Amino acid sequence: MVRARWLLHGLTAVFLGLIAPSVQADAVIVVCYNWGCKNQEGVVFDDRWLRQTFLSLDAVGTPGEERLAVAGIVRQFYRKVAEQLPIDADEPGNVEDETVDGRMDCIDHSTTTRNILAYLERHRLMRWHDVGPYAHRTLFVDSHYSATLVERASALPEADRIFVIDPWDIDQASLPLPQSVREWAGSRFYTLETQHHTQGSPR
Repeated sequence: MVRARWLLHGLTAVFLGLIAPSVQADAVIVVCYNWGCKNQEGVVFDDRWLRQTFLSLDAVGTPGEERLAVAGIVRQFYRKVAEQLPIDADEPGNVEDETVDGRMDCIDHSTTTRNILAYLERHRLMRWHDVGPYAHRTLFVDSHYSATLVERASALPEADRIFVIDPWDIDQASLPLPQSVREWAGSRFYTLETQHHTQGSPR
């Protein structure tokens, strides 16, 4: 009788494990700062905070809504990071903060943002998007990078399926609004790259 009861409990636990939503464990995201990923720190995000932060993804019904939700999640990650690392000293852009501890250039931002997006992808939290390559825009010596999302299962041309999530030139309280890579590049040349390279002075 006791053996049967333990067997029943075991089977119930397995069944509940199969139908329950994926449980998030504490996450460690590598954050870059002080320009060019000079400093790289693993920041811990606890399970409770992760669950609360990801609630916005449950309500989305379109790819566009998912991109906005993901941008909001990126903003929340940055604000949480600022509680542990000095990145709250970073100013939008990086023209005036060359000696500031916690400054972030586009290498720092695109790498950190991509690490956040990769966590979402790894845990299958995005229904309509995959993490894309780095977008690189340039006009002669003006060089800039961003992390991207690619809308999957779309008949649109590639450039209209790739969206940047670029928090470099906004403050941490603002939402890094997703833009198509064409819109983000504007009149500049752009390429899609699997890793950073340096042409001129990346910002």
